[in-house]
Amino acid sequence: MTNPTLPIVTAELHYRDPAAAIAWLSQAFGFETRMLIADESGSVIFADVGLGGASFAITPEEPGRRLSPISVGGANTQLVRIRGEFDVDAHCARARAAGAIIVQEPVEFFFGDRVYVATDPENHLWSFAQRIPGAGGPPPEGWTITFPSR
Repeated sequence: MTNPTLPIVTAELHYRDPAAAIAWLSQAFGFETRMLIADESGSVIFADVGLGGASFAITPEEPGRRLSPISVGGANTQLVRIRGEFDVDAHCARARAAGAIIVQEPVEFFFGDRVYVATDPENHLWSFAQRIPGAGGPPPEGWTITFPSR
């Protein structure tokens, strides 16, 4: 029997200081901590944090296997993108006030999303988007859009 629901994808982000990251993500992005697992010394082993229906795992680094971008010269191989029903401009202002580095100011794209991109204190990239009803337009000249799975 097949499950008719879509798969759920959850990003797991690794931090040198997961406890500080959880506090910052709450202050800057409005994330709530849904579950927190700590060892006998109180160090964070795992946390589930989220915003609306989005959920993310926060874990400590494991040298040689799982590292924060700050431990590898700030390099990233991906960003976490969240599209929601929130005011991107107000969200960006909140993040900036909490010390986020805004990599891309809020901008509207041809496909109808208003988006900004920020980094957290350990240099993870976060993108926040809101769909703007009736917005959008044609793609830039020379670009094509296809929907192969339709």
